Amino acid sequence: MSERPISEQSTGEQSTGEQSIGNVSVHGVDIAGARTVLTVADHMMHLRDAATHLQSIFDTRERGYFSPSEDEQVEHLWVSYHGSRTALLEIVQVIRNEVGKASREQIGEFTLAYAATLILVDAARSLRDRFGKNDLVRRKLNESFDDFRIPADSFDEIQLSLTDPGNALQIKNANEFYEQNQDYIRACAEDDKTFATVVEVIENLRDATDVGKRKYLKARVKELGRNTRDRVLLGNLNKAIYAILELGGRAVAHLSTKPEHVPALPAGIAHQIQELLQPGDVLVTRKEHAMSNYFLPGYWPHVAMYVGGQQVVESMKDGVRVREMSSPFGNDSVAVIRPALDEENIQQAIVRARSHVGKPYDFDFDFTRADRLVCTEVVYRSYEGLGEMQFSLVRRAGRQTVSAEDLLGLALEEQKFQTVAVYCCELSEELLLGDAMRQALRKTMGLASNEADGESA
Repeated sequence: MSERPISEQSTGEQSTGEQSIGNVSVHGVDIAGARTVLTVADHMMHLRDAATHLQSIFDTRERGYFSPSEDEQVEHLWVSYHGSRTALLEIVQVIRNEVGKASREQIGEFTLAYAATLILVDAARSLRDRFGKNDLVRRKLNESFDDFRIPADSFDEIQLSLTDPGNALQIKNANEFYEQNQDYIRACAEDDKTFATVVEVIENLRDATDVGKRKYLKARVKELGRNTRDRVLLGNLNKAIYAILELGGRAVAHLSTKPEHVPALPAGIAHQIQELLQPGDVLVTRKEHAMSNYFLPGYWPHVAMYVGGQQVVESMKDGVRVREMSSPFGNDSVAVIRPALDEENIQQAIVRARSHVGKPYDFDFDFTRADRLVCTEVVYRSYEGLGEMQFSLVRRAGRQTVSAEDLLGLALEEQKFQTVAVYCCELSEELLLGDAMRQALRKTMGLASNEADGESA
């Protein structure tokens, strides 16, 4: 027997009308996750426009190859799509790890995961509609992009997921739950601004991603025959959440992730680093087994800028924010580099960094625009032009960029930055300084050992 709609269940709580409680909205939507969903939804529309433009070009070309500039455009679109897709899958994966017993509090988790899934499905179908029958583009998107860890045949794999019977059933379950409880969900949106923005994304995409009855029935017969579920799901909400999370699990199965892994520095290491930090320092970080390690170049993929007061300015999927040290210390490995500038210039850089707070994350990795920033662009725009600080941008996937390892490379060469310390969980249980630090950094970055660093490692 199915349970009553969520709106008829009682928890003894009343809505306060407040917009948020801590890091979640009144109705349980993770605020950072909601920001990410909205940013990615907007970026996927941008990618759709770019894909339409490319399609119009390729449809009028009879030659069977890309020019170098066209090749870069396709590569950039594909890398940008994968980065956005990974951000959404990470949201679903986090909810997958935290989900528990069905309750009204979980309505926010379902709504956020459902919105992320609809964006994923809509984007994949859009790519299929534009490029699925274009053999030239399809072959290109099925190439491996080793610098960004995109495997061969990834376009075909993503398109196959659209017709996978299991996926069709999961989406159908989620659609049915939303349909049954949409009055309650819309009521929640009336007194919860964050919730409302996520619901708006859902309403805009539901019709485009609905699974037809014939496909659903066919999928249901096949899925029931497989008998793959190994646990009983209680309650409509739990079923709906499980459907979304199962879909997300299928999507990331090929990535070498460990959902149970919780990245964090050892307390002693975190204390040592905190003692060494000076305002203006840059923390370069890495999480083991993280999906975000894919589609970003290098062993060290991320940076945050220390602004004093045990806070950093850091651009993550939810945008540029002032964050506590628990953010950079919530990693498995951290390196610290220091700008070669006087205190006056460093203070000016910190003022610049704070001026970017509130801007969205740039899934397009476009360093020519300042209204949305990736993590390294915060450092770039904070320091560029101060003293003798000049950066040479490197072209990657059709974009001029600065990567986290570009910054580390400058520090190792003692150009503009200097190395301070590194903790790398794969190489040592201690915080490394001096020659040992430089040798460790070179090893993680695949650089030849420098004899000037001495024999220690």
